[in-house]
Order: sequence, then C-alpha cells, then structure tokens
Amino acid sequence: MRDPLGEAERLLERLSKKFDEAAVKVSIVDSVMVKASRGSVSVVQSWRDEDADVYIAKGGRIYVASTQLPSVERVIKAAETIVERLQPSKLYAPLPEPSGESCMKVDPQLEKSVEERDYAKLAALLGVDSGLDVSGMTMIYIVREALATSKGARLSRTVSGFEGYVRVFKEREVSGQWSWASTSLDEGLAKTAFEKAEGIAGECVSLPREPLGEGSYRLLFSPMTASQLLEYVASSALAGSVITGSSFLAGSKPGDAVASEALTIVSTPRDQDLPGYATFDDEGVAARDIAFIDGGVFKTLLHNTKTAKVLGGESTGNGGWIFPRLFNLEVKPGDLSEDEVFEALGSGVYITNNWYTRFQNFLEGTFSTVPRDAAFTVKGGRPVACVPGFKIRVEGSLKTMIKGVEALTRERYRIKWWEVETPTKSPYMIVSENGGLRVRRA
Repeated sequence: MRDPLGEAERLLERLSKKFDEAAVKVSIVDSVMVKASRGSVSVVQSWRDEDADVYIAKGGRIYVASTQLPSVERVIKAAETIVERLQPSKLYAPLPEPSGESCMKVDPQLEKSVEERDYAKLAALLGVDSGLDVSGMTMIYIVREALATSKGARLSRTVSGFEGYVRVFKEREVSGQWSWASTSLDEGLAKTAFEKAEGIAGECVSLPREPLGEGSYRLLFSPMTASQLLEYVASSALAGSVITGSSFLAGSKPGDAVASEALTIVSTPRDQDLPGYATFDDEGVAARDIAFIDGGVFKTLLHNTKTAKVLGGESTGNGGWIFPRLFNLEVKPGDLSEDEVFEALGSGVYITNNWYTRFQNFLEGTFSTVPRDAAFTVKGGRPVACVPGFKIRVEGSLKTMIKGVEALTRERYRIKWWEVETPTKSPYMIVSENGGLRVRRA
C-alpha cells in the first residue's frame, strides 16, 4: 500500500518549485459495507479509495483540486495553466505555520474485520436474521490521511470508523429508524439502533392512526431529528456561511443571547469516540474543541485563516483550504431522563426522524422538513396516536427554534447517516411553542 505521507511530500516537492505556496492532502481509505433491503442482504462491497487534494497559490491567486491519486499528475500539469488565468482572490491569506500534531485512533478488532472483509458480522448487526422487515446499511473503514504544506506541516491521521443505520417496517407505512457512529467496532451501538427502530415502529402499530391537525405544538425531537437540525445551526456558525450570505447567525456578536440557556453546541474535532476525530485541520493548524453556542450565548464563528482575515479574528482550527468545515459535533446534555421525555413534553408531537430539509431563507433560517418515519401525538404525558411521518411537514425558523429549546436529556446518542453528515452526539430535545415551529399536512 502507498504511504500517504510519502506521496504527499513527493507531490509537494513538485508543486513548491512552480508556485508560491502549496499544500497536499493524500487519503487512503479501506472500506467494507453491507446493505439490507426488506429483510435480506442486498449489497456486500469492499473497496479502497486513494485520493489527493491539492492547494496552490501564486500572486494571491488560489487553485484547489481533488482527484484520485493515480490522476494527480494531470491535475498538477493543468494547474500551471489554470492558475495564470485566475484573478487574485479576496480570500487569500498565507498558509499558516503548522501547530497541529499527528494522531491515531484505530480499533484493532475493527481493523481486523476490514482486512478479513467480515460481511457476515456486518449483516448480523443489521438484524437480517431477526425475521423482521429490515433495511439499512453498515460499514467499517480505516482512514489513512497525510498533510504536507510548504509551511512545513508533515502530519498524519489514522482513524477507524464504524457507522450505519437501520430501518424497521411493521406495516407498509409504519417504520422506525436509528443510526450510529463510532471509532470502534462497538456492536452495542448497532444493537441499540435496531431496538430503537423496532420500538418506534412497534409503538406506532399499537396506537390508533389519527391525522394530525395543523398548528403550533410543543415538539419532542429524537436525537436523529435534533442532530439533523442542529447540524444546520452549526453550519451557520461556519464563517464561510456568513461570507456567502447563508448564515442566520450573521451579525451575531460574541456575548449575544441567540438561543435558550439550555442549549450548548460544541465543535469537537478532538472527540475520539466519533470518526471525525482529528488533531489538525487542512491548513495544519491544531484542531480544538470550541463551544460556539454556550448556554444560549454566541461565542465565536468557526474560522480558517482565510475567513479570519476577511472577518477578523483567528483560526479556530476548522480549516478547509477555502472555507472552514466541521469535524464532529456535540450537543451538551440536559437534566432530563430519557424515561421522562413524554411526561416533560406533556402534550405535543414526537418527531422520530426527518429528511428533505429545505430552506426558504438562509439569513432568517426559515426551513421546512419532512418526518421520515413514525410521528406521535402525545397527550397527558403519553403517546396516544401515530401518523406516518411523510404525511406531515414541520416548518419554522432555526433562529426561533433554538430560542425555544426547553429541555434536553442526559442520555445522548452518536448519530451519523446521509441526513447527518457530521458525526454528532445528540440528546432528545424538547422545543416549546415559543420556538415558533408549526406542523402542517404534507
């Protein structure tokens, strides 16, 4: 297998002779995946990705390209012509001196399962032997990544990952879903996800099917839903979103109360439980954990060196070469027990999962989203009716939603699937009617 750092250094040496600045990131990822559909295995697959990302700067002009490692020579050759045609970038800032360190977090059991392509174990974790109508995906992988920059960064990151989701159907329109993510092959996470998904679908089947009236409700969001919506909140804290006019936090200043006192959201690249774990960013700056909303108070935007130059401030170790990015997220727990969530909700609606979140106005954070699986009407502290999620829509504004966060659970879950791209530790979340969210028929 190629040595990622050796490859990055080799490419950097070539680029440094032609350009003012350069950076190269080489990633080699070995993956094993199993998919299930309607109770049986539908896909088994293993593969290796070998990718190279290249950053060059000359005279304030910036060029970034991503390609497969075998094709990188063509990219470098083309860059010589392309960069001369570019205009100097208003975002340009010199690459920083490196301050990060290399990191490794690899589960030996997971690494062995990748090497042995243990499809049977992954299939069993999806519950295909349960006799239930189960669909889903699980995968394990090893990421070997290296960064070399003309400022002297020579950094390596090796991390194992285990993630997936499971969806259980009890009837044609009745389903429950849950997901998980980890750096270790913790089979308990997959077991819990299966139990959660089956429990949601089973609860729905046991209750009358009643349409939900349109209007404002107290809402209980599962960790699946809370993590999806709060990932959008975190994206608004990225300085690049402010520059592009797509952040509802634009104009917020450190010390401003932007959310409920119950809500704290932390960018956590250093969380070794989650597969986004990293100790350096794409610029070689030390990655660090930062609460950008702390007890409802806005603390900071998340920066790389370019956005810090444009907007003022300093890098928070979230670089991206052009704009900052997220690695992992954590929503701090509350005081509520998971067993008490329905009692605490009182009367309202429980949304177990969602997708198709769309924004009408990024600056105001106005959005709508469609529940994907079973949703429940709750009265007197207990579920009394179920409605298939796709028959309703939740709409409102993230700006008011986070001000209406009333309670969070102590228990949290590690969530990642195609609707939650950033691995996130999330609790259940209750949003009061003051959150301004409405439910209507889809």
